[in-house]
Amino acid sequence: MKIVHNPEINQITFLDERYYQDGESGNYYPSVNTVLDVYPKGYGFQQWLKDLGSNSDEVLRRAGEQGTNVHNAIQSFLDGQEVTWTTGEKDNYTLDEWLMFLKFVDFYKTFKPQTIAVEKSLVDPELGFGGTLDYICKIKDEIWLIDWKSGSSIYKGNKIQISAYQKLWNKLNESTHITRLGCAHLRSATRGSDKSGKVMQGAGWKIEEVEDPDHMFNLFKHAQVIWAEENPNSQPKNIVYPDKISIELVKNG
Repeated sequence: MKIVHNPEINQITFLDERYYQDGESGNYYPSVNTVLDVYPKGYGFQQWLKDLGSNSDEVLRRAGEQGTNVHNAIQSFLDGQEVTWTTGEKDNYTLDEWLMFLKFVDFYKTFKPQTIAVEKSLVDPELGFGGTLDYICKIKDEIWLIDWKSGSSIYKGNKIQISAYQKLWNKLNESTHITRLGCAHLRSATRGSDKSGKVMQGAGWKIEEVEDPDHMFNLFKHAQVIWAEENPNSQPKNIVYPDKISIELVKNG
């Protein structure tokens, strides 16, 4: 949920980020992640949720916040800003978040990617979905799409997700086609670089490449059909509230 505050009209709008709006038609289309809600997460994920029991919603919420904080730190760094752990007496990140950010920095220092786009939001009516791509860059003359992952593992759903992002970008950017896809696992058990030079990795991080993106995208299209069947005419729910209130405002309507 994205929050937009407009003090000129005393209004707060809570935007449903599960959808993307096409600027030309004004129509809304589901995000890649929303479509993939119908794709099975696998036995391991379901067992993990079962083990958490009644705490599962809170754990998932915290994991989402952690992922957002790591993404924001990476974006700020790539935008040329100084990223600091603390501001005054306030910690901007947890230690875990900061260490994952430093793993990204190690990747950046080691492979020196040339940035093409950061946190790029796209939507296409023909494909019927939208999404925000974490990082498009050039490494050794190849265009990469890299998705930052702060979870405990990389799942097939992550690779399906990034393959859909590749199709979206390539359809809308004919001159800079993405040819390689990688999920950057910032919680990897790797101890250092790959001596063979075939895998991009370092201490505690690894780029897991998607070997067959066309197959992964076909799986996404199957999920898309199921999602559309179960969500006909689905629209985002954007909620609007006043940003201030008093007894005088209430009396005056």
